[in-house]
Amino acid sequence: MADSFQTRVLQPGVYAPLPTFFDDNQEVDYDCYKKHLLNLATKGMVPVCAGSLGEAVHLSFTERTALIRFIRDTLDEAGLRSTPIVAGVGGSSTRETIQLARAAAEAGADAGMVILPAYYAASLNTDQEQVLQYFIDICQGSPIPILLYNFPANAGGQDISSEVIRAVMNQAPNLCGVKLTCGGSIAKLLRLNAAISEDPSISSNRKFPFLMLDGLIADLTPWMKCGGHGTVSGIPNFAPVASMRLWALLNTPSPTKEETREAKEIQAILSRADVAAVPGGIRAMKYALNKMHGYGIAPRRPLLPLKNAEGEQFMTALEEMLQLERKLMEA
Repeated sequence: MADSFQTRVLQPGVYAPLPTFFDDNQEVDYDCYKKHLLNLATKGMVPVCAGSLGEAVHLSFTERTALIRFIRDTLDEAGLRSTPIVAGVGGSSTRETIQLARAAAEAGADAGMVILPAYYAASLNTDQEQVLQYFIDICQGSPIPILLYNFPANAGGQDISSEVIRAVMNQAPNLCGVKLTCGGSIAKLLRLNAAISEDPSISSNRKFPFLMLDGLIADLTPWMKCGGHGTVSGIPNFAPVASMRLWALLNTPSPTKEETREAKEIQAILSRADVAAVPGGIRAMKYALNKMHGYGIAPRRPLLPLKNAEGEQFMTALEEMLQLERKLMEA
């Protein structure tokens, strides 16, 4: 592994994958980004930049690193010096990904998140040793800890098995956790936790706690009951107060009947919103955030803004959640 940086240790919690806002000239809109970042970070969320919802593939190398520096400066100025930053550093090759991880570390990121390259998905799928070696090489070359990100929909259909993930855990001590946005994620969580129980050194040999993060807040309650450590979900972008309230309730040691009822109600509402949000992706997210806060509505081309008819249908699907958010904000 490259020389280590002094990094903030990732803890269980709610991680917010931030969209990257653009102005009318398709340039990064830092004013909107700052408002949105602080709205979430001041509520206790950990920012995740240049991920799938952050349009990482639409950002240049320079833009990615500039965004990290901007986030670090913004958090520090707001008195949030202890808040870590997770940065998407996945590239099209091992070499590029390591370069991105090193640049992210220099810019102030505390951990990198890596998804499998999609372009040669068919070739990678022919031999899982390639997938294993990819993550081992990156963890060895990165100066900051790495989160393995399994998201088949954005990785050319590649779904990393729990066996391969376990092998990476065993052979890459710089792996600090996983984010699972895939079918059967809870089953994978159970198998990975069982692996750690069978061999505690997988976790104890690390300098940091190994995190199992869910990619969809829709199943956060069962995720936590099965030994998970939090979520990296798009829904907190719309409902930060409700998301953090659910997190607090799920971490209450001895909840009352009323708190248990409230947790179930919030979980159900956020789950229904998540089901509506996932198919719309970044286009739907930006439409909603534009309606809610006036942020830039456009993704980077070739993606175009959501049409009004589709957008209003999406807003209708979110209304139950937005009502809950307003209620909690007024409480």
